Amino acid sequence: MSKRRASTSHANSPPLPPGGGPQLNSFNKDSGDTIKWIKRLDADREDNDGFVFQVTIGSEEYALKVFKFSHPRLHRFYRDLCLKRTLPLKEGLWYTDPFYAECRAYGRIQEGFESRLVTEQIAVKCYGYLLLNRAESRWLEEEGIDLNQWVLDRELREALGGDTRVRAIVKQLEKGPAKIHAGNIRRAWRSVCLLNDSLKLYNMDIKADNFIGHKLVDFGSSWTEPHKLLDYLEEDRENMAKAFRLKDRVNFEDMIEEEEIRTRLQVLAKSEHQLRSKGKPEWAGRELPKRRRIAFK
Repeated sequence: MSKRRASTSHANSPPLPPGGGPQLNSFNKDSGDTIKWIKRLDADREDNDGFVFQVTIGSEEYALKVFKFSHPRLHRFYRDLCLKRTLPLKEGLWYTDPFYAECRAYGRIQEGFESRLVTEQIAVKCYGYLLLNRAESRWLEEEGIDLNQWVLDRELREALGGDTRVRAIVKQLEKGPAKIHAGNIRRAWRSVCLLNDSLKLYNMDIKADNFIGHKLVDFGSSWTEPHKLLDYLEEDRENMAKAFRLKDRVNFEDMIEEEEIRTRLQVLAKSEHQLRSKGKPEWAGRELPKRRRIAFK
C-alpha cells in the first residue's frame, strides 16, 4: 500500500515554517484516523530535541518525531553569536527552533527532488508535519514524555501565534540495518555532499546515530541557505558562514575516526575539501570579534 502524501489543501494547516524560505506541508491525516503508539525508537539517545516513536496512523506504519518546545533565548547554538542589531524574538524562533529547522530542511529536500537537483534518497523520507490533538498530547503526558512546555512563556506563546499544540513530523519507518560502516560510508558521504553542495542544506549534527544506512534521519540542528540569522551577524559574517558550511565535512571525518571505519574516504575528504590543517578546520585559527549574548526584541 502506498504512503499518503503531505497535504496541500488544508486551509487550517499552512506550510511551515513561517518567515520565508522552503516549507513543509502538513501530513494528510484523515479526521477519523487515530495514532496508535507502538514503541519508542530512540530510548537509547540522550539530549535530543524530541522523541521518536513507531506509530500506526490509519492503516500505515510510520516513524513519528515529536518535538520539544524550544525558546530562542536558551538555544545553545545561536545564543552567543555577535549581532549587529536586535533580533526580533519571532524571527529567532523561526530560525532556531528544531521543529522549524527540520520543516525547512525537508522542504528544501522536496524542492531538490522537484527540480531534479537530487534524484536519489539521501535522507529518510518525510511525509509532512502534524499538530497533535488533545488526546494524543495527553497520552504523551501520561507516558512521562517531557516536551519542555515550561519554556512557553508569554513571549514565546505570542511568537507562536498562540498555537501551542504539540508539533511532530511524520517519516518513513526504516526497518533495514541502521549501522554506519565501511560498506555504506561512501554513499553516506555522497548524501552529505549532495545536501551541502546541491541543496545548500547543512545538517550540523553529523554523527553515526544520525544515519540509517547511508541516509540522514535528523535535521533538528540544520540550517538552510539563505539563513535569516546571517543577516544579523557583524563583520565576521562571511567567515562565520564559511565555518558553518564546513561543519558537516569536519564532523563526517570525526565520525569516521570515532567509529574506526577503515576506508580511504577520510583521505579523500581531507584532500578535496581541505577540512583540516594539523588536526583543525581551516577556519579555526581565524580571529573573530568578541562575542556578546544574543538580543531579542
